[in-house]
Amino acid sequence: MAKAVAVTDGVAYCATCYAREFKKVPCAKCGKTMRSLGGKTPATCRSCKAQDRHCVRCGKPVPRAGLTVEEGVVCPSCVRYYKEPQPCAVCGQKSLRLSRDFQEGFTEPVCNHCRCKSYITCPSCGKHRRPVGPDGQGRIVCKQCLERAGPFICPQCGHEGRAHSKTRCEACYWKDAVDKRMHSIVALLSRPWAKEAFSGFTLELRERVGAQPAAIRLEKYFLYFAKLDTLFTAPGDITAEKLIMALGREGLRRYAVPQSYLIRHGIVPAFSDETLQAASAEAAQIALLTASEGQWYSGLLRRFHAHLAEINARYRTRGWQGKQQRFVPRTVTTALRAAKIFLDFLEVGPAAGVQQIQQMQLDRFLVEHPGYRDNIRAFVRFLNRKEKLFRKLKIESVQRNLPKGLILDRDRYASLLRTWFNPADDVLKASLISTLMLLYAQPAKRLVRLRLTDLAQGATDGMYRVIFGHTEITLDPRVGHLLARYLERRRALATMEETDATDWLFPGRRHGGHLHEAIVSYYLKKQGVTADSLFTTAIYYAYLGGLRHPKVLVKAFGITDYTAVKYLEMIDPRLTAEVEARVASR
Repeated sequence: MAKAVAVTDGVAYCATCYAREFKKVPCAKCGKTMRSLGGKTPATCRSCKAQDRHCVRCGKPVPRAGLTVEEGVVCPSCVRYYKEPQPCAVCGQKSLRLSRDFQEGFTEPVCNHCRCKSYITCPSCGKHRRPVGPDGQGRIVCKQCLERAGPFICPQCGHEGRAHSKTRCEACYWKDAVDKRMHSIVALLSRPWAKEAFSGFTLELRERVGAQPAAIRLEKYFLYFAKLDTLFTAPGDITAEKLIMALGREGLRRYAVPQSYLIRHGIVPAFSDETLQAASAEAAQIALLTASEGQWYSGLLRRFHAHLAEINARYRTRGWQGKQQRFVPRTVTTALRAAKIFLDFLEVGPAAGVQQIQQMQLDRFLVEHPGYRDNIRAFVRFLNRKEKLFRKLKIESVQRNLPKGLILDRDRYASLLRTWFNPADDVLKASLISTLMLLYAQPAKRLVRLRLTDLAQGATDGMYRVIFGHTEITLDPRVGHLLARYLERRRALATMEETDATDWLFPGRRHGGHLHEAIVSYYLKKQGVTADSLFTTAIYYAYLGGLRHPKVLVKAFGITDYTAVKYLEMIDPRLTAEVEARVASR
């Protein structure tokens, strides 16, 4: 049989057998007469089948199939992916994309790399095409650009622009691409509220950042909407705790743009940085407790966690909340993590108890893990006060001196100030933050939480005043000028945010949030300094300038009494020795 007339269930039929075995029956859809094997009904004719079938690879409608496989039909464009790779006639590399090009002299099938080796990126349209000749500006361009006289006028929008094809410009192409991708992605979402939210977000993103960046980012942001669509039946079910469990804090940072949009439009409830940090810390604590299951110290770690939670609740009931909060959720997490690392460090058997923890083991742990000296103190206090030990444990206090090179010399100090007082617009924010840290000994944690309401400007002299500690201080005129420049150019870091919607002096990437301390560390790293160095240098030069009493530092800069005394003792040991000698002689 040279050619089969019909193939059904893998069996081919010739013309004679086709006429005998296939009976005439009406099509179930259009009613026209067709042939069916054995006269089985209902049956559908070829024309009706072609109307509803789609390519199994790309999903496009297939009126005429290029190939039929077990899963269905394949369009002519995708047929190459269902064939074995063939070697290129020029380079010998196997490829699925082989073609002839008689104009270039390729009479045998060759790969795209060999066929397009002489092509260039046209400087006019940006396409990778065959070069033809120079245009009016002397540039070697492709045939389409050489034949076109004058600028390209888009037939679709009527504006002058860069040609994407003969029918539209690049701007129209990317707008159409956004619409196309939006509709294809919306079809993947199941809940109406998620479909509507994603459509609105896509349109606003296109208006804010442009069509091309929006089209590139859509697939990334779709994952956020897909998770919400899967986990929540309605927007009212979304809480900070559930979002942390579903996405993690890193996921919330990665999807800050779509989340800010949902919060701004009231689709998702807003939550503060404190709520986010508390939920993140709670998730981390649960993970630590879960990881300790099956260990001999599992019950001990849970008792320690309950003890820390009790202390935290006691702080809150006594008013230590908000800006005055001392026992933050992160404190519980770091203490719990240090305790688990210490218990894992102990070389004890599975039947061990808390009574086997000895001072020698704690000392060896601190020698091998000196970074946990402060974090492990809470666990040691818990063991001494709440657990039954044979001998109480003790962590010896170590007097810490200022590291060498921590204080900047006079030349470096003056050079940094000169640079930060006259910055370019792109580093204006970083310069302002760095200047406040160097002149007023402000930590990054406090600076990023400054609000516009914390600033005041004199009506007569125009000087800016701010309260860092207990007393309002007037900023240096150079710092005031720098602050005025920043306020004129102040903008939010978030892609779709406006500064009018937030009261933070330094807005962050999340809706309603402030700048993160990690970004400040990035600013300082580029300058080759650290926050500790700026803090110590600020106190040192304030001391040289006459601020030699700890209470002055406390009231002006908001430094704690203990920190002010500690730094002044280390900066002026001679003064400290004289004071101690006088006190001892009395």
